[in-house]
Amino acid sequence: MRKKERYSPEVFAEKYDEYSPMIYRLCALRLGNRQDAEDAMQNTFIKFFYKAPEFDNPESEKAWLIRVSINVCKDFQKSFWQKKTVGLDETAELTVGIIEDAVRLIDVFELSPKNRTVLQLYYYEGYSVTEIAKILKISVNGVTSRLSRARQKLKLEMEAAEHEKNGIIPEH
Repeated sequence: MRKKERYSPEVFAEKYDEYSPMIYRLCALRLGNRQDAEDAMQNTFIKFFYKAPEFDNPESEKAWLIRVSINVCKDFQKSFWQKKTVGLDETAELTVGIIEDAVRLIDVFELSPKNRTVLQLYYYEGYSVTEIAKILKISVNGVTSRLSRARQKLKLEMEAAEHEKNGIIPEH
């Protein structure tokens, strides 16, 4: 990755249109509400514009944006104001309005940010485990274990919701 001249407004607009939906989804899953996700997405694209990195291929560009957006979200979560707020305000707005989808999304928010990110990249963005490992700079085993933990947690949450819906009281 090399630095080059800043993007022209037209080229930057094309990049923004291409990548903003993916970056928004990633930030929304990590941060839990629309306003914070929009701010994080905006900060990601500001870094993209000012750093003006040059990439060998579109996949490297996409991976760079994902990595930067994750770091922006981490920085945001560390901030004083973020620690003093309650997340998940608008979880239902992130879905298409179907109650079951909202419940599933709430279940996803019960996962740790690390597990949510791996889930997002694997299922929604279509990356392989190896590609996710490179993007997140962790081992392949780390990715598979995060995916496994996320799947197990979601399975338990969905089973509990189903039992509750059917009036089944779990035995302890």
